[in-house]
Amino acid sequence: MLLQFFTVLMMLCLALLPAPARAQQPAHGSAAVPRPVISEQERADVQKFVTEHHPELATLLTQLQKSRPAEYERAIRELVTQTQAILRLKERSPARYESQLTAWKVDSQIRILMARWSRKNDAETEARVRSLIAERQLLRREQVTAEKQRLSEQLQKLNDQLQDLDQPEPQRVQTEWEQLSRRAATAAKLAEKQKSGRTAASQIPAGKVKQQKSEAATKP
Repeated sequence: MLLQFFTVLMMLCLALLPAPARAQQPAHGSAAVPRPVISEQERADVQKFVTEHHPELATLLTQLQKSRPAEYERAIRELVTQTQAILRLKERSPARYESQLTAWKVDSQIRILMARWSRKNDAETEARVRSLIAERQLLRREQVTAEKQRLSEQLQKLNDQLQDLDQPEPQRVQTEWEQLSRRAATAAKLAEKQKSGRTAASQIPAGKVKQQKSEAATKP
């Protein structure tokens, strides 16, 4: 019975993958795409991630590794892809990271509960799944709203650029020329200052330099 549960769980995990992840699976009859080898570090990272954020799934994976190695490998491959995508957001976009992490945990809980429900159609499990579905839909709405805001801000920046580029050509050329000339003048002044400093230092007698270093070393 336990082995049957693990098998059903893994089948459901693959069947319930988001559409983009399913699209990566080769079609029946097509040439198989070589799969990259999963490193031991990637396996360790997945185990750490799952143990921290979904202990129940970590326990199931451990049992599955012993009883059904093939299904375990399939699950690990999917988890490597999912967890790496989430972790990449941790540095780039902390807000999106938290949202994606929460969504991943909800998805994982739904898959496990659906595996249980497939063996026993009990009302309690169904109620929990329905509650999680509502939570997932709310999270999805928040994500779509945030993405809409991000795209709106990006569109505004593009409109601002177009507005600048729609100015009369003489004005645009003059504005950019002023920016370039200021940068060139600043760079020239800095180079001249550095050159003067090197010239002054080279003119100080060696004995004087040694004396200055000695005095500096003896100062409290």
